[in-house]
Amino acid sequence: MTVFLVSTSSAFFVILYSMDWGAEKSDSWMKAFILSFMGSSCVVDTLQIVVLAVVLSAVCSLPFLTKPPAIRKEDLQLNLWNSAAPKKIRPPTKANCQAARKKRELSKKSASTLLEFLLLLIFVAVLFYIAQTNNDQRAFYETRTLSNTILREFDEIRTPDQFYMWTEEVLLPTLYPSVWYNGRKMKFLDRQFAQNTESFRVGPPRLVQVRRRLGATTWENGAGLGWNRYLQNTSYSCWRFAVPDLLNHPNHTSNCTNHHSLDLPLHHDTAVAFFRSLKDSEFLDKYTKSLAIDINFYNPSLKLFSVVHIVLDHTGVGNLVPKATITSFGLFQYESDADYMNLLIHIIFTLLFSVMIFKEAKAVRNMGWQYFISGWNVLGCLSLVGTATVISVFIKRYTVASDTLALVAKSNGELGFERFVDLTTAAWWDACFAHIMGIVVFINNIALLRVVRFSQTVAKLLALPSIMKNELMSFLVIAAVAFMSFISAAFLIFGSHLESYSDMYRTTFALFEMMLGRFFANDMLEANPLIGPIFFSAFMICIFTLLMNFLMSIICDAISADVDVELDQDLAEHMWNSVCAKFGMHSPPSKEEEPGKTTATPDSS
Repeated sequence: MTVFLVSTSSAFFVILYSMDWGAEKSDSWMKAFILSFMGSSCVVDTLQIVVLAVVLSAVCSLPFLTKPPAIRKEDLQLNLWNSAAPKKIRPPTKANCQAARKKRELSKKSASTLLEFLLLLIFVAVLFYIAQTNNDQRAFYETRTLSNTILREFDEIRTPDQFYMWTEEVLLPTLYPSVWYNGRKMKFLDRQFAQNTESFRVGPPRLVQVRRRLGATTWENGAGLGWNRYLQNTSYSCWRFAVPDLLNHPNHTSNCTNHHSLDLPLHHDTAVAFFRSLKDSEFLDKYTKSLAIDINFYNPSLKLFSVVHIVLDHTGVGNLVPKATITSFGLFQYESDADYMNLLIHIIFTLLFSVMIFKEAKAVRNMGWQYFISGWNVLGCLSLVGTATVISVFIKRYTVASDTLALVAKSNGELGFERFVDLTTAAWWDACFAHIMGIVVFINNIALLRVVRFSQTVAKLLALPSIMKNELMSFLVIAAVAFMSFISAAFLIFGSHLESYSDMYRTTFALFEMMLGRFFANDMLEANPLIGPIFFSAFMICIFTLLMNFLMSIICDAISADVDVELDQDLAEHMWNSVCAKFGMHSPPSKEEEPGKTTATPDSS
């Protein structure tokens, strides 16, 4: 009762003081109170106890304060006088020898397993570090900045006139800025930077048009004014773009081919006149299959190159279909101190990879073809093959990056980069390295389960596919038929109204998102007010509610099933007992190891 009254009165006065002080002063008081209480109880009192213990132990251990214990000779030899030595010492029994041999084998096996686990863990950790250092997080912001500036209103292009209007109003002012935001004129070198970005152009942009191939003896009308048919021989003919205003252009390619490339001028006014000439000569006509624009950028502060690939597809439909990709990547390697640290990590990774290959080769030599029967061994081989592929792709990417940097350096003139440099190959190898690295990291993380498969929990988890294979196969057949039915229906109902259902791939992805709980019901209702609600309700009931619950039931039944799994229980118990013994926790011996259970046979002699 006294404690309750004291606590209530203290809390009452604290509330009154907090109302009088205000929120800010009350928070400051509460922080000061908590910090002082924690500092006094956790730091000051602990230090006082430690210092006092050290001082007392130092004082009590002085030579003149210590006395040796007084032990009488009679008490020391009392037990020895009353005991007698055995007449004959017998060897350990057969059961004890088998237990000791088994314990010794388990100790060696556990040490080998622990060493294998540590080696694989270090290998995966180094691989994960290399993957993270290769992935520059700033590339996302660079890509987003270029997308917001260069690709503005690009998705709205449907006709050639809209394309030429977009180039004149958005693309050219962004690529060739002339004034700052305050109206001041830019210097020549500043004009190479794209508008509102920190990236400058590496060479002029390039236009590449792919045209439909003509027949050898038939002439089809309706081509643009600047396009002529060139008959190379009796069996092959091609297009030639011949415009008087563009023939004097030094970068104009007029070879007989169905792929035509043009490099844009380096100045804004000349580029505007260049596109107007293309428009007047009908550069885009009904025989155009696709038109691509490649633009290269470099951000000095981030040391990242970017490739902007703009495509207008004219195949299959009457309108132009705009597509664009922006890829940011690095070409400079081993320049700063951090890069040389990464070089050291690469060398360590190569050494670890050599050790892993030697270990697996030794296992294959000892076991022969029996080694490949186990699925875990096959997974280990796939991991090594993938790692070797990563190393090979890394070397190829490094050589391609070096060659590309040499080409970029050659294209640099007195007034900036004057020639177009194709960075597509370097970007492709960088993306290839990133994708393969992701797959290899995933495989190696799964391979970690290979070492700890003796655990009962892990063994039960790995045995789930075999436990529920019959029910799962039946479920997958039914789910595949139902899902394909909904995909076909969604593509036919919403394909002409919603972009996310415009083709089978996007429809599959959209319905998979709906199955996971992410959907946009309003768009479906607006696209088809009559069939949309029926389709949405049927999908949510059949797929999201029924089939997903069926799958969860199958998994839960498999987890709760009482089945025998293959695991080394003795090894797991031995490793657990060893770990507990390291921390001073000893478990009672098993019945097989109790010394009193087995008795030695009497000597017949």
